[in-house]
Amino acid sequence: MNQKTREIVITSLCIAMIFIATMFIKIPNAFHGYINLGDGFILLSGCLLKPSYAFLAGGLGSGLADIAGGYGYYFIFTLIIKGFEGWIVSYVSKKSERKTTRILSYFIGSIIMIAGYFIADFLINQSIWIGLASVWGNLFQAGMGLIISVIGYPIIRKLWPIHH
Repeated sequence: MNQKTREIVITSLCIAMIFIATMFIKIPNAFHGYINLGDGFILLSGCLLKPSYAFLAGGLGSGLADIAGGYGYYFIFTLIIKGFEGWIVSYVSKKSERKTTRILSYFIGSIIMIAGYFIADFLINQSIWIGLASVWGNLFQAGMGLIISVIGYPIIRKLWPIHH
């Protein structure tokens, strides 16, 4: 399989994985949103894909789950926030093969997600208080994502050697 085809296939699989983890493994919250496990798979995808493909995987996987789950008004925010989360994880993690660099990329991506949804919730709901209240759920979601990615990446590396 040529390199371009391989990248498209892996990106498509990542989009599907993120969609499933976002759409079907979620906990509704009181602020018209939900906590999900998709972030862990965005972080993992960032380590597997080039930045532009990681943007597509994070943005489309999560954004399509918003549409399918009845949160279509979040789509453009999710596309940008989750896309940039995947992009930055990919960009930073590709700088070094060190575990500390990869984990730093997870933290940076998680901060982008938390800050992005603070802004999105503020704009959508026209309330800084709802924006602030969403931070707690997104902190929990980020923590779960960090756990998934820190545990999952070494397993993926053993099962499927990744060549950058």
